[in-house]
Amino acid sequence: MKLKLLFLTVLGSVTIANAQFTVTDHNGEELHEGDVKEYGTFGYNSGANYDFFVTNDNPTDEIYTRIEFVSAVNATGEFFELCYALQCYTGLTVGQTLPTAPQVFPIGVGETTGEGNHFLNFGPGNGTDILDFTFAFHQYEADGVTEIGTPLTFTYRYNPTLSVDENSKLNLTIQSTVVANELVLNVNEPVTMVVYDLQGRVVKQARFEIGRQAVAMSDLSSQAYIVRFNNERGATQTTKIVVK
Repeated sequence: MKLKLLFLTVLGSVTIANAQFTVTDHNGEELHEGDVKEYGTFGYNSGANYDFFVTNDNPTDEIYTRIEFVSAVNATGEFFELCYALQCYTGLTVGQTLPTAPQVFPIGVGETTGEGNHFLNFGPGNGTDILDFTFAFHQYEADGVTEIGTPLTFTYRYNPTLSVDENSKLNLTIQSTVVANELVLNVNEPVTMVVYDLQGRVVKQARFEIGRQAVAMSDLSSQAYIVRFNNERGATQTTKIVVK
């Protein structure tokens, strides 16, 4: 009998030690430890949001959660946005949490967080290297200090070289990516254009109809820029140019 009681006690401890939440996306797909969510676009209205919902799996008690920005590769959190716990933070720093420690975000029994929570990169990096942002979902006791179970860690990845399905490519060509005074485009469908510097700031915007287009670039400093085009179907093309 004592052995049986000891076994039940240990089993109960293991159960309590496990994190008691599930993270899913809009399609109900569950996020698992070590997952990588990869995007070939960046910025608002680009389809680069990873929208998520956190569900309390504890059948009897409220749970207390927090998200940590764990690390970044080829990037900082300067041009990253995390929305959680009824707040949105941009300009993240490694080690930062939302809510700010030791605050926690409570989720009631059987409840799921609502719309609006997401991870989003809105910086292009250098236009070539993959940007990795690693985050961890934590669960705590109500004190916000005592952690329960193992964090759920995943990576949000921006891959500028990610291939695009042929049917969703833009129908345009760039005459040359090395520019002196004008960026010359051959546009075969209506598109919008946004030009970013390597710090992610918007330096030029325009909209074009069909035909040859010449975009003045002489007002920009001599350096590299990222140019993003979008068509009316939501397809995106991102190109790195150099202004001489």
